Amino acid sequence: KMPNVKLTYFDLRARAEPCRLLLAYAGTKYEDERLAAPWDNMAPWAALKPNTPWGQVPLLAWDGEIIAQSMACARFLAREFNLAGRTSMEMAQVDEIIDVIQDLLNAWYSLYHAKDTAGQQKFLETNIPTGMAQLEKKLESRGGQFMVGNAFSWADLIFLYVTDMKLMANKAVDANFPQDQELGGKGGQHPQCEGLG
Repeated sequence: KMPNVKLTYFDLRARAEPCRLLLAYAGTKYEDERLAAPWDNMAPWAALKPNTPWGQVPLLAWDGEIIAQSMACARFLAREFNLAGRTSMEMAQVDEIIDVIQDLLNAWYSLYHAKDTAGQQKFLETNIPTGMAQLEKKLESRGGQFMVGNAFSWADLIFLYVTDMKLMANKAVDANFPQDQELGGKGGQHPQCEGLG
């Protein structure tokens, strides 16, 4: 039986995109409820916010159960779709990659929302190349094809998203890292993941 799934977030990629990518990759039908961005129209979010568990979105409804917090939602989906790793060690290694990527994204979001143009530029010139080099090194140490366990996991899928930061920054963040670029391309070639965002 297919679950009844609804994902609620703003009409942005940001915090809900990992869940959207996981749902698309798994081919799961779901209601993609997109609220107007609060700076465009505060009313939909103002109406929903008091009824959320933590005053935040995204929210994932799965057969009537509500899960909040973006990474809790994504980890749940990854486990449901067998993309979280096959052993406890692989699961920890997948989480390690996800957490590194989340650190990069959280730092970028903070600079973006603060409208810190100089900080964004420095981040793109220093933090992104450092992070990409570290991810490339980890990928190479694990055989060069997948981030964990010689099998596709949500670490590989979310890596697609971080390499796609070039859409935000108008810069190919993976250009100097061929292994990273190849892996990012593999995730993006999955038919269900095309055209997301």
